[in-house]
Amino acid sequence: MKKMILPAFALFGASMMANADVTVLFPEGTSGEYEVESQLISEVVKPRGERKAPVVKQLSVKDGKVTFTPVADGASQSMLYTSEREGILLYSLPGEELVVQVSSVEPLEYTVKGSPLMETITTLDAKGNEIKKEYFAIARSGKPDESKLEELSNRYDVIFADYIKQNPSDPAAVYALLELDGQGYLDLFKTLPESARSSILYPLAINKKARVEKNIEAEKRMEALQSGNVDAPLFTLKNLEGKDVSLSDFKGKWVILDFWGSWCPWCIKGFPSLKEAYAKYAGKLEIIGIDCRDSEEAWRTAVKRYELPWVQVYNGGAEAEKLYEEYAVQGFPTKVIVSPEGKIANITVGEDPAFFNILAKLMEK
Repeated sequence: MKKMILPAFALFGASMMANADVTVLFPEGTSGEYEVESQLISEVVKPRGERKAPVVKQLSVKDGKVTFTPVADGASQSMLYTSEREGILLYSLPGEELVVQVSSVEPLEYTVKGSPLMETITTLDAKGNEIKKEYFAIARSGKPDESKLEELSNRYDVIFADYIKQNPSDPAAVYALLELDGQGYLDLFKTLPESARSSILYPLAINKKARVEKNIEAEKRMEALQSGNVDAPLFTLKNLEGKDVSLSDFKGKWVILDFWGSWCPWCIKGFPSLKEAYAKYAGKLEIIGIDCRDSEEAWRTAVKRYELPWVQVYNGGAEAEKLYEEYAVQGFPTKVIVSPEGKIANITVGEDPAFFNILAKLMEK
């Protein structure tokens, strides 16, 4: 079943002030500080290690609003965080004046004026957000109805797919495409007219196309890996003490390989449930946390901060990407269950509550 892995972002805005391009108006009584990150879209599409760092600013609410100017060298993407998991996502060109009217900070609700592109995006998001709320309420219920989740996921896709079919020349059609995934993404990408190339979001669509193609191949490999007859690829990595840790060291036990990173909020969100499983199956189960795409300092800090009690190893250097390919890692977190015989029993991408149901069934065998 296709899983809906959706960003919890939505908002855009523009300024009524001469010295600021973006004004965000908050409900009466709102106070505090908000962080905004701004980056050129041309940097966003580069590999993580080659990007310039985003420009980060701390904004204080004054008279019910905050104002800021995005990166001014070209088309930009900005995120004003309103909580750990939500924020105002803004695409803009230099000189555009955008205004966001926030009616509620939590849950995040808003209207936007100042940019036809952003106004259309906001309208599309408003339709999609209603489905997302229902989807995540069911997904986090403990016993999610898989058929209902699939129905909601399909309804979500239809909103954006229909917009592309009905408005292929609209610049916002590229944004609608970015909300899709898999073969549906590739099929609709082919339908975009030449005029779509003028959208400031087109580089993001090109970038995602390459990722989708790669993910489809990885999904095929992942399906083959989960047959129950494939040996888990062996590896040896350094732990916190600098000693070698090999997967073969744990033969005879069930093992979870947790591919994670300190930069990944969904990885961190899953730690409490992972700790519960680790305690529940103590003696029969080992977890190997495989840190991905972090500096060693960030890795060590995160392990200490989140008090992770299981084996931790660092996947850095030139061979890092090879391990992702061997385990068909398409996103983070990815959890791989390895049987006592060293066979791959399951691969789950994303923070999916169903993973622990799968683990329970395997452990009860």
